[in-house]
Amino acid sequence: MISHPSRKRSRRRRRRLVLLRIFIPIAVIALIAGIFLVRRYMPSNETADLNEYFGITDASSESGDIAVVVDDEILSSKALSANGTVYMDYDSVSDYLNDRFYWDANENILIYAGPSSVTKVDAGEDSYYVENTLNEEDYIIVKYLNGTAYVALDFVQQFTDMEYAMYEEPSRIVISTLTGEQTYTDAKSGAVVRLLGGIKSEILTTCEKGDLLRVIERLDNWTKVATTDGFIGYVSNKKISDEYTKTIDRGFEEPVYEHISKDFNINMTWDLITSAAANANISSTLSSASGINVISPTWFSISSSEGDITSLAGRDYVNSAHGAGVEVWGLVSNLDVDDSVTLNILSHTSLREHLESVILAAAIEYDLDGINIDFEISDTSIEDSYIEFIRELSILCSNNNLVLSADVPIADSNNYFYEYSELSNVCDYVVLMAYDEHYSGSGAGSVSSIPWAKSGIEETVAKGVEASRMILAVPFYTRLWAISTGADGSTEVTSDIVSVSSQDEILQAHDATSTYDADTGQNYAEYTADNAVYQIWLEDATSMESRLNLMSSYGLAGIASWREGLETEEIRTLINSYL
Repeated sequence: MISHPSRKRSRRRRRRLVLLRIFIPIAVIALIAGIFLVRRYMPSNETADLNEYFGITDASSESGDIAVVVDDEILSSKALSANGTVYMDYDSVSDYLNDRFYWDANENILIYAGPSSVTKVDAGEDSYYVENTLNEEDYIIVKYLNGTAYVALDFVQQFTDMEYAMYEEPSRIVISTLTGEQTYTDAKSGAVVRLLGGIKSEILTTCEKGDLLRVIERLDNWTKVATTDGFIGYVSNKKISDEYTKTIDRGFEEPVYEHISKDFNINMTWDLITSAAANANISSTLSSASGINVISPTWFSISSSEGDITSLAGRDYVNSAHGAGVEVWGLVSNLDVDDSVTLNILSHTSLREHLESVILAAAIEYDLDGINIDFEISDTSIEDSYIEFIRELSILCSNNNLVLSADVPIADSNNYFYEYSELSNVCDYVVLMAYDEHYSGSGAGSVSSIPWAKSGIEETVAKGVEASRMILAVPFYTRLWAISTGADGSTEVTSDIVSVSSQDEILQAHDATSTYDADTGQNYAEYTADNAVYQIWLEDATSMESRLNLMSSYGLAGIASWREGLETEEIRTLINSYL
């Protein structure tokens, strides 16, 4: 039988149609899959907007908009350039580069107080004074623009272990303050630094083979790095060499603070002097406070917003103390003025220097051995000015062989106004006032429980106070708490200060017996009288021995006691046995 040609062609067409119906969907699926795979597994070549990355919003502004990179961080603040000199705002200089610079916004003066000299620069000047010596630069050191002080980085670098370089497109300053051993890697050919870890993340910069990258964090497939020109991002582990370490040493000599250190354990007490006539009691005071080697009379107090002080000092008092082998560290307080007066004085360089000079003059006039600063700081706006005051005063004291000590509360969340580490740097001794755990207006409790005092020592050491120059201040008082319930069911808590020497009389008068309270490490007693429950945590030989053991175990410099005249002979004997 002969096949008809048209039928053959028809069958072939039908086969082709069937094949096409099968192939086209497969091809489409394959194409879609291929596009998906390419999109998923092919690295992105998209470049990040670098102006946005560095936070540059107006690169054409008159003052410039220069990004600042410090180590691993791109700052929100910007630098400016003028006549080839680069400037950073004071706050950023203080926060990131060197917090020993102090800006007096009232008198427009930049100050750097080192261990032995004070450097002062007036805004808009190319000269500065180191004490009384005039020095000059070939640039304006501090520019004051629109209420902001900008400091030349070249000037900052004179006092700071740092280096910096400027780069363009976009304009940025890259500053390194890192020292010591750092981890690095080298870029391989084709290495790119991306904004995030992943091949689809935007590219920040493309590396040349051998480019140095500082390792910030090593992950499974990516490593966070910093380039020398200021990019902080991620590079594939396949595109970098093995890690290695390098030591950064710019040869910068950090300032060294010398301290007056006594060759004996400090046994100090404060002597509450409220009138010049009270100085005549020094002989009996020394007799009752046997064993002390330092006495701190409460003689000096800020008296005006101009930086003047009242003085109750007496030369005969000092002579009597010296005759008994006891040093005199005159106390200076701000307790007679409010925070606004303290802030006004300390934040004006002229007034602050006046206060420093009258303190020094009094110390010299009365032949004092030291100064004890007892400033209560409860306002963050005073913090920087207070530490500047202590820095500057420390130089005057050091030059005149005067011990400088500063009283501070226990370092906790309520006392963040004190720069503990810097106080330890510039003071000879830091006196830790380990009392007033509970106080008038608080709930009833111990004035200074032993666990609280212990953790306070540890917290203060952790904040940078050197234990060997910390004096533990202990209370010679406690509080008698009265807890009463009103007719409406409300509870009232009041307290009175009770001296160590009178607490036993109170217990005897009410036939109360004390028992040991393990939670506070103190003896505790309570009794009922006048429709109230009375509670008292005793300051006695038990608690004092625990405090002395803390002093010994942490290697502290000694003990200070608030205050003379409130103690018992038993307590003094116990302290003397340790010191």
